[in-house]
Amino acid sequence: MRSVRPMTDAGLTCPLCGTAVPASASACRGCHLPIADVRRHAGDDSKRRTRSWTSAIGVRLVGVALYAGAVAWCARQLPAALPFVVPAAAAGLVAHGVKGRPWLGLLAFVVLVVALPFMLAPALGAGAFSDLADWFDDPQW
Repeated sequence: MRSVRPMTDAGLTCPLCGTAVPASASACRGCHLPIADVRRHAGDDSKRRTRSWTSAIGVRLVGVALYAGAVAWCARQLPAALPFVVPAAAAGLVAHGVKGRPWLGLLAFVVLVVALPFMLAPALGAGAFSDLADWFDDPQW
């Protein structure tokens, strides 16, 4: 004789594929996620969505503050490095502040601020870079 299970989880939604999962199913029909995992991740979606939106906004605001602060500090303390810091901050801001990928933004910033000047070190003393540095160091600012 088959036992009858109570249907307490009548409206489950799979967290992976988003399809409706019957409570009596052993797994999601769309992605085959076990029902135990579907039940574990089922909860109040509005709280989870609110938390994710607030977290995403917080990550982006921190990115904007971080890269704006780096450019402001550089403009005040080391204006000769602005040709490297401004594009690096823009790349970091796009990756961190717009896309929400903080590690990618940090990597882009570090590569453009540290690695690029190191590779261009032989050319920094001559030509356009020295003229640009002289323009930034001009006392007419």
